[in-house]
Amino acid sequence: EDQGMSQRMWDRGTRWLHCGLSLAVTFQLFVSLVMEVPQPGLRPQALGLQGFRAHKGVGAVLIAIVLLHWLWTLRRAHGQAIRHLFPWGRFGRAEIVQDLRNLKGGKLPEGGPGGGLPGFVHGLGFLAVTGMAASGGLLLLLSADGSGAPLLREVANLHAALANVVWLYWLGHVGMVIVHESHGHRILAGIFRP
Repeated sequence: EDQGMSQRMWDRGTRWLHCGLSLAVTFQLFVSLVMEVPQPGLRPQALGLQGFRAHKGVGAVLIAIVLLHWLWTLRRAHGQAIRHLFPWGRFGRAEIVQDLRNLKGGKLPEGGPGGGLPGFVHGLGFLAVTGMAASGGLLLLLSADGSGAPLLREVANLHAALANVVWLYWLGHVGMVIVHESHGHRILAGIFRP
């Protein structure tokens, strides 16, 4: 294994958490296309109701995965994981600028646990998924006791808006994986290897 390949490898915990996130988020996005949120006085279709129930169940699992991922990220390697996801310091910003210059010259930034533009994009996606999980969790709490109808509507609107952001991120992320793999960057092996 060459030096460049070993630098693109993720630690085992991050790989497992990423796998859980990617499966749960993908499921949530696609089941949202067929689910129907029960409305007072309206009877949802069977498929729509089952989709909604599945969305709630997997949503609870996704909340746990997101929380575990935050804990893992915060405790790992003296802040290295946080600097990857949020390269907002002087050095991180310089890496992002360099990656953008390289992109302008036709060179893709190296994927993996390094910082720069890929880390920045990962961080934005993780924040969007965190927002989705938090707003979904709040929806579960508010709908359980039935007392927060006006707030429930506002949180549902936020959840729907964040869903659009997560769809864009998901499509872009999958697209960039395809671009990187077509250029010989074995990033799938780096994140999904056993």
